[in-house]
Amino acid sequence: MKEIILITGEDCPLCEEAKELLNSLHLTGFSLIEKDIYTTRQIHNKYWNKIPVLLKDNQDLCWPFTSQNVKEFILI
Repeated sequence: MKEIILITGEDCPLCEEAKELLNSLHLTGFSLIEKDIYTTRQIHNKYWNKIPVLLKDNQDLCWPFTSQNVKEFILI
């Protein structure tokens, strides 16, 4: 099963919106892992002003993204 990481922040309305969008897609064959922006300094430094962010195979998809953007992203 492939992993998709969702970088989020505490009390982030956009992050909640992104989670709802991802849940509505019912992605099969993928495991969604949520990581807080403060998990590592590297993640924080790179994405602090871009959350929510999806990560997969060393690629990222920054907000705003649509369901179509996510579908295309997971197929890359």
